[in-house]
Amino acid sequence: MSLENFQKLIKMFGENIGVSSLEPHPQGLCSLRFDDRVTIDLEYNEEQNALLLSSLVGVLKPKESKLFYDELLEANLLWGGTGGATIGVDPASLTVFLCYQEQLKGVSLEQFQQLVKRFSDTALFWNQRLAEGPKKKKRGAKKSSVRK
Repeated sequence: MSLENFQKLIKMFGENIGVSSLEPHPQGLCSLRFDDRVTIDLEYNEEQNALLLSSLVGVLKPKESKLFYDELLEANLLWGGTGGATIGVDPASLTVFLCYQEQLKGVSLEQFQQLVKRFSDTALFWNQRLAEGPKKKKRGAKKSSVRK
């Protein structure tokens, strides 16, 4: 798929969801806002002939950041809690990002819509989960015997 085909796919997607003016930047970038909570960037990567989806899903509070790391790592394990995407934290800003890459060769409009829906659902889930704060540890939970 070329940049031109990516642009056509975005245009058709926009028309299908009732946003007929949706068009990517000439260099292959388009941003969508969902539930007024998360923005998803869709970017065409010509070298890889791939669609890159990324979203800033939240910012961790410094005092709570390490309490989320186990949960985020577990979510990344075999993509079980990320819908096939990868979740990560920028250590400098404590910003949590969700990212996904999909090869575009032969992707239909229906497949594209399903991909964007799955990714947006996952981004919204993590946005809400991070807003809730860290989970409370269960009473009686044993501490790890591993020493630092």
